[in-house]
Amino acid sequence: MIVTALEPVGKTRVQVFLDGEKAFVLYRNEAYRMGIREGESLSEQAYAEIMQEILPKRARLRCMNILKSADKTEWQLRTKLRQGGYPKEIEDIAIEYVRSFHYIDDVRYAGYYIESRSQTKSKRQIVQELKAKGVFSEDIEAAYEQAEGNSEEETILALAKKKRMNLENPTAEEQQKYYAFFMRKGFSYAAVRKVLRGLE
Repeated sequence: MIVTALEPVGKTRVQVFLDGEKAFVLYRNEAYRMGIREGESLSEQAYAEIMQEILPKRARLRCMNILKSADKTEWQLRTKLRQGGYPKEIEDIAIEYVRSFHYIDDVRYAGYYIESRSQTKSKRQIVQELKAKGVFSEDIEAAYEQAEGNSEEETILALAKKKRMNLENPTAEEQQKYYAFFMRKGFSYAAVRKVLRGLE
């Protein structure tokens, strides 16, 4: 393996290219200590140390630090690791590590997300937001099955109360306005109709 390029990443790190391909990111002092020089070969021993010791340990710590501040989905963690220049195999090792301790669990994440937002958002909105965070449909469905959240009608009522809507005796114009509001929020027509017709 030939070190074909060393590109600066910020002030303290370098992107190492091996045989013309992006390989990994190291701190400058590590690269120096391991004798990584442009145009020179990288020994199998040095490569093994980087891929089996240095980077897996760093990637695991990176994941733990990210998870300290807030729960994340697997996709969000992988994105952070990719941004840090970690190779795919190191990414997999780190993800497997945090998953083994249940530090990441997309069903649990989706469950918390549903619970915290079901009072103000429709199921459709929540599902879209979770998918944007990389949560798979089956994990979202599993979370909904486990959740004892509010029905759509209850959520609509809570929102209506919050917005001080006149549900007792709305004018035709108000009713039209309310329908439009809830439909834009992603609630089903049937649920909106039920609430606006006095939960018949």
